[in-house]
Amino acid sequence: MLPTRPTLIYDGDCSFCTRWIRRWQHVTEDRVEYLTSQEATDRFPQISPTRFENSVQLVDSQGTTFEGAEAVLQTLALVPGKGLLLWGYLKIPGFARVAEAIYRVIAHNRDSKTSSN
Repeated sequence: MLPTRPTLIYDGDCSFCTRWIRRWQHVTEDRVEYLTSQEATDRFPQISPTRFENSVQLVDSQGTTFEGAEAVLQTLALVPGKGLLLWGYLKIPGFARVAEAIYRVIAHNRDSKTSSN
C-alpha cells in the first residue's frame, strides 16, 4: 500500500536521529509522515532491515524510495523555499557524493542501540 503522503523512516533508538526528526517535523508540518523503523517494517516490507539500519528512508506517494542524504534533502524540499540543497544534490557534480559521505560519517557515529555501525 502506497503512503498518502511522503513517509520518512528513521531509527527510533537513535537520540541524534529523533532530535533531528523533531526539528524537521516542525519545518515540514503535515507534509511528511514520520515513522520509526521499528514501526515501519510491516508497512514497508520492500525495505530490508539492513537498509533501515544503515540510513533514513523516504517513501514518496508514488512508492519511490530514497535513502541517506538524498532522503533528507527530498524531505526538506517538500517545504517551499527549502529545495536549494536538493537542487545542488541533483545538479552540481560531486555534491551528491560529498553529501552522502557526510551522511555516512554521521550515520556511522550515531548512538543507535540496534546499529552495528
